[in-house]
Amino acid sequence: MRGCGRSTIWAIKDCASGVADYLLDTSFLITYFNEVADRKAGPARRFWSSMPARAKLYVSIVTMSELLEGAENPNEVERQLMGMAILLGLHRQHARRAGTMQRRARSDGNRMGENDAWIAATAAIGHLKIIGDDDKAFAGRSALAYANFRTGTP
Repeated sequence: MRGCGRSTIWAIKDCASGVADYLLDTSFLITYFNEVADRKAGPARRFWSSMPARAKLYVSIVTMSELLEGAENPNEVERQLMGMAILLGLHRQHARRAGTMQRRARSDGNRMGENDAWIAATAAIGHLKIIGDDDKAFAGRSALAYANFRTGTP
């Protein structure tokens, strides 16, 4: 399929595999990378091992930015990230969706942080389930599928 490669920045719903596909949030990836570095079997690695083998893994360009900001070795983090997930960029439809989601959330008194809104819009447009540990940002939002890797199942 065109646009479904490992280095694509296009969010194309035709890339879906028929099983749940996942958008990995920064909160999941930080925990996962720390567990791998510490050679520890924690909640992120356990969740990772329970995901269906056919599931496709995606990461938002926003998440990549957040990870690189805090990385001791940004080149290594980027290399690892690109080896495990398909990178999704931001486009006009993401801006429209993020703005709509934020407007609704503000009227409900439950506005997301800006980066979370971009990540949520990416997941909603791509029909992806967000995997993270940020219930305040993602849980209970009608447009999103979300699993907390510390408490949920894929």
